[in-house]
Amino acid sequence: MNHSVVIPSRGLDDLSHAQRERLGFIEHLLLLKGEASRAELMTRFGIAAAQATKDLAHYHSLAPANIEYDKRLRLHVRGKGFSALFDYDPQLVLTALSQCYSKGLPGKAEREWPCETPHILNAPSLQVITVLCEAIYKHLPVRMTYVSLSSGEQERVLVPHSLVGTGLRWHARGFDRRHLQFRDFVLTRILRVELDDSLVGFDEQVSQDKQWNRIVDLELRPHPSIRYKQAIELDYQMQGGLLRKECRAAVVGYLLRRWNVDCSPNHSLPGPEYQLCLANPLSLYGVENLAIAPGYQLPGNHSIQQDAH
Repeated sequence: MNHSVVIPSRGLDDLSHAQRERLGFIEHLLLLKGEASRAELMTRFGIAAAQATKDLAHYHSLAPANIEYDKRLRLHVRGKGFSALFDYDPQLVLTALSQCYSKGLPGKAEREWPCETPHILNAPSLQVITVLCEAIYKHLPVRMTYVSLSSGEQERVLVPHSLVGTGLRWHARGFDRRHLQFRDFVLTRILRVELDDSLVGFDEQVSQDKQWNRIVDLELRPHPSIRYKQAIELDYQMQGGLLRKECRAAVVGYLLRRWNVDCSPNHSLPGPEYQLCLANPLSLYGVENLAIAPGYQLPGNHSIQQDAH
């Protein structure tokens, strides 16, 4: 199966498939990492150093503003006048990243069988994706203009460490220097973003994101309102009527909402959309993003409130 997400633009049709693959990989590295090396080409395609050098020179001849050689780093880096040679679908780039298909990013996208998925909200711009990817790779902060539900348009400095897909939209997770805590930022609400050269502190590193590093063991069962529970057991490949799911605390709320898991104390939420219920609510103690978990209440029957972001 071909998981490529790049479609060659005009002017590249005279290249062989192998050449397009290698030049596309160079551009992929420049886009998402901000740099490309001979070693990466040699490892990825099993080619000699001389061929890798030719490929980098060939890419430079096609797009001289896209790539520069940094003598200090001994790497080819993304040029300031970068303009992609290939056409990219931002949503497919994110899908490739989320499913660990980054090695298959370059090349022609092919669909062997018709396949459709439910639409999500508007995809973020490629520029937002690539700046965040480079920042995550290089452990750098970003300075961005962000529009939140509670504060409107504001300048923020974020130290991103991961991208999170909720099934509806994409978030960048990292340390927010305004609130001095780890938070999620919706990619489509980022108006402008650029790399920031300030130093990253110890408290801003992913190792200090407790919600991200904590793994929650969820136990899910068919909702008690379901008459034929075997159907749900088959949907989720349950064993003995139970599905055990490990999930980062930082994304637990997204999963429970996406799957419409009834988290109410007595599993009493009405509606056919609730086909699952949470069998071990105590596992959620200390999880922070439960305001979006259907019906969840804190121990002691206290409701949860969370600031809109």
